[in-house]
Amino acid sequence: STAQPDFSQQRGASYQRNPHRGIYMGIACPTRCYTKSDLDDDEGGMKGSKRLRESLEGESGYGSIGGEGGAQPSKRQASGETKELKLRIELLPIEKKIFDAIKEMLREESATRVAKNEPPLKLTVRVAGGWVRDKCIGKESDDIDLALDHMMGYEFAELMNKYLVSKGATKQNIGRIKANPEKSKHLETATFAVFGIDIDVNNLRTELYDQDSRIPMMKFGTAMQDAERRDFTMNALFYNIHTDEVEDLTGRGIDDLKNGILRTPLEPLKTFKDDPLRVLRAIRFAARFEFKLTEDLIKAAKNPAVKKDLAHKCSRERFGQELIKVVGGVGSPSFAFELLVSFNLHDVVFEAPSTLKADEEVKKRIQDPQKHVGTLGLDTMKVLEKLLRLHSVPLKSRRAPLYGAFLFPFNGYLGKVKKKYQPAIRCILRDSVKSPDSGMAEPAARLVSTAQVFENLATAFAQSGESKDLKRETGIALSVVKDDYKLALYLSYAKAKASEGYPSKRVDAKALEDIRADFDQHVVHKFGHWLENESGLIGCWKWKPLVVAKELMKEGIKGRALGEAMKKQVIWRYENPRGTKEELLASGALKP
Repeated sequence: STAQPDFSQQRGASYQRNPHRGIYMGIACPTRCYTKSDLDDDEGGMKGSKRLRESLEGESGYGSIGGEGGAQPSKRQASGETKELKLRIELLPIEKKIFDAIKEMLREESATRVAKNEPPLKLTVRVAGGWVRDKCIGKESDDIDLALDHMMGYEFAELMNKYLVSKGATKQNIGRIKANPEKSKHLETATFAVFGIDIDVNNLRTELYDQDSRIPMMKFGTAMQDAERRDFTMNALFYNIHTDEVEDLTGRGIDDLKNGILRTPLEPLKTFKDDPLRVLRAIRFAARFEFKLTEDLIKAAKNPAVKKDLAHKCSRERFGQELIKVVGGVGSPSFAFELLVSFNLHDVVFEAPSTLKADEEVKKRIQDPQKHVGTLGLDTMKVLEKLLRLHSVPLKSRRAPLYGAFLFPFNGYLGKVKKKYQPAIRCILRDSVKSPDSGMAEPAARLVSTAQVFENLATAFAQSGESKDLKRETGIALSVVKDDYKLALYLSYAKAKASEGYPSKRVDAKALEDIRADFDQHVVHKFGHWLENESGLIGCWKWKPLVVAKELMKEGIKGRALGEAMKKQVIWRYENPRGTKEELLASGALKP
C-alpha cells in the first residue's frame, strides 16, 4: 500500500527478495514485508527464520519440543532495548479498499461532530490477532477482527453502515454476538459485511480472572493491556490502519515469528492459570507452525496445577474445538499429541469412562490402556501420519484414523455410559471430547476394530494364502468398514509397526521414503494387494442378494428361517465372491 524501500541498495544483494517465497529478514510472506530494525540490525533474520521457511516450503520435519536451553533472547531483548518494532506489509486491493473506507468514514464523522460544536471523533482502529500473524508468515486471511480503543463494536458498525449507504451501498444487517465465554467470546461483538467481506468488531480490553473459573471479568483497556492479555506474542500483534504499520507492543512478537518461538506475553504459569485452555492452543500452534516452545512455557504446561485447572475450568466442548483444528488442519497432528503426552495432559483431554471392562485375552494384551496411549498409541499415530501423507489422503479423511491410532490401546475395551457398555473409543471421542467432530467417534471405533482384524488376516494370508475362511472373515470385516477399508489397512500397518518398536522419525522426505519401502514389503500391504486385485470382495457391502426373499418364501422358507437363509447367503457369497445364483442354489447353503 506504500512505496517499498530498495533493500538491495541499503543492505546488500544478500538480502534481496527470495523470488520463490518472498522472504525478507526472517519474515516469510507472499508480499513485501520489512521490519524497521532491519535497517540497523546487521544480523537480520534470514538465519533465524530457517525453521519457519523450511516448514512453509515443505522441506523440514518437526523439531524438538523445547530445544537446547529453550528459546534464546533476540539481540534486541538481550541488549535491553524496548523500542517498538513495526512491520510494514502490502495489503490486498480489497483490504486497502476496506481500510480506506473506514478512515474516510472516521474523517467525515469527526467533521460532522465538529460542525455541531461537539468534540471530534478520535478513534484508533486496529486489526488484531490471527489476520496480522497470518499476513506476516505468508498466509492470506479473510478473518478481519477490528479492535477499537474508545468505542463499542455495535456503535462503530452502525456508523460504518450509515457511511456506506450514503455512498450508494446497500444497507447491511449488523449482527450482535453476545458475550459467550465458553466459546471464547468474552465481549459482545458486532459483525457486518464491508464490500462482501465479513468483519468482527469489538473494543480493546483487559481481563481479570477469578481463581475458580477461566471466564474473565472484562473492562476497557489500552492497546498494551489488550496485547498482554492475549495468549502468545505472535497473536498479540496489531495492524494500525492509520499508520499502515504492524505494532508489536510486547516487543517480542515479530522476533518470535522470525525465530520460530512460541512465547506468552506475560509469565506463562499465570497465563495458563488464568485460562488453562491456552495450553492446548500452545500445542496446536507449535504443531501448526513448527515453533519451539520456551522452557518456562514447557515448565508451566507440566505444572500439576495447570492440569487440574484444565480438568475443572474448561468445558469439553472447548477441548473438541481445539482438537479438530489439530487433527483436521495443517501441521503434524502426531507432534501435537506428543506434546500433549509430554505435558501429561492426554488423560484429561481423552478421559476414559470410569468403568471399563474387557475379556481376559484383551486384558492380557494391554492391562492399562490409558497408560499405553502415550506409547503404543502415539507411535501408531506417528507411523500412520506418514502413510496418510505418503498416499495423499485428504486432510478431512485423516481425522478418524488419527484419532483411532492414538486410542488404539483401548481396542477391545468397553466403557460403561448410562448403565450401558459401549466401545471405549467411541465413548471417549463422543463424551470426553465433545467436538464438532463428534461424528468421528463411530468411524474411528470401526477403523480400529477392523484394523486389528486386518492385521490378523494379513498374518494368516502370509502363512496359508487364500482360503474360504480368509475370504469369509475379510468379507465380514469389509461389511463393517465399507469404503474406508484402505484407511483400515493403513492403520493396521501402523499399529503393527508401532508394536514392533518402529523408529518414530519425524515427517520428512526420508521418513516417507523409509515408510514407502517398508510398507511395500509388509504382510499388510501384500494382503491389501490380494484384497483389491484378487479377492473379488471389493464392493461386497453394496451387493444385492442373488436370491431375494420372495423366491425363498415360494420355497416354503419363512419366518426366522427366512432371516437365517438370507444371512447364510451373505456368508456364502463372501466365501464365493464370484459365485452365481445357480451355484448358490445348487450348493444347498440356503436350506434350513
